[in-house]
Amino acid sequence: MRKPGSLGKCFMPIIMVFLVENIISIMGVEFLFMIKASSFQGNSYTEFVEEVLSATQSQEFAVWVSIAYAIICGIWFSVWYYQLTHNKQVKADGINVSDMAEDIKRERKGAFEGYRWTIIPGMILLAIGAQYVCSYIMNLVASLMPQWLAEYQKLMEGMGLDSMESYTVPLILYTVVLGPIVEELTFRGLTFTYARRLTPFWVANIIQAVLFGVLHMNPLQGIYAAALGIIFGMIYEKSRNILVTIVLHMLFNIMGVFVSSFMNMGDNAISFYFILLGSLIVTYIGYELVVKSIPQRVNIEEKIEK
Repeated sequence: MRKPGSLGKCFMPIIMVFLVENIISIMGVEFLFMIKASSFQGNSYTEFVEEVLSATQSQEFAVWVSIAYAIICGIWFSVWYYQLTHNKQVKADGINVSDMAEDIKRERKGAFEGYRWTIIPGMILLAIGAQYVCSYIMNLVASLMPQWLAEYQKLMEGMGLDSMESYTVPLILYTVVLGPIVEELTFRGLTFTYARRLTPFWVANIIQAVLFGVLHMNPLQGIYAAALGIIFGMIYEKSRNILVTIVLHMLFNIMGVFVSSFMNMGDNAISFYFILLGSLIVTYIGYELVVKSIPQRVNIEEKIEK
């Protein structure tokens, strides 16, 4: 039987993300301070401070802070997620999850055992279509709120995401691999799971999607990230396999890094709306292929007396 729980647990993962990231940023500034102090060749303390500030505002500093936080939270949240969903000794909000763990073991032994091969083209189509749809959403919002576009462009420039020429190996590593892993564990893995055990699906899905948007720290990116989070949440509800949404998130980011600069959004009203309609259709087809490729799973909420 489900016991009363607290929705406050839904907010713990994102709070931990912000906390870890800020701690690493502070430690990084202190580390730079010591490095610069040992090699400083200037004539005044003001020059020294300006040099340190310049280093902390660089793309390299932002990327390495992101990589460090992603590694720490990725490892921590992986253990946390496993304990929350598989460990027979763990109880979450009064729910003994041992039944779910045993049922999952009986259903499939491998992470993707029982999945149909159509999940691969489905993920690719969904990533391409969603990339287009998110671009349209971003352009629409930017046209209504130009100041949000300015904030977004400044953030992208700071991270080196404003052009292909500024991409580095560490930046690609974070954007394509580490970022999707830690973000899926944070929102679809932990936040959604806590919320889903206390609320109906759509409430849980909106909670994790909104928090996913908040993580991006700017309104423009946050809106389309929340929309994307809704889709990922729907897929996670079907699969209860965090690896599915991690791979899908990676594909989406790959499209954003290597394909978005070549995307044609239409050069007139007719082509604009036809491409938008096509991207919506491709997104829907990709979604249907993905969810229909997922084997029947155990829904722990259906096993708990409400």
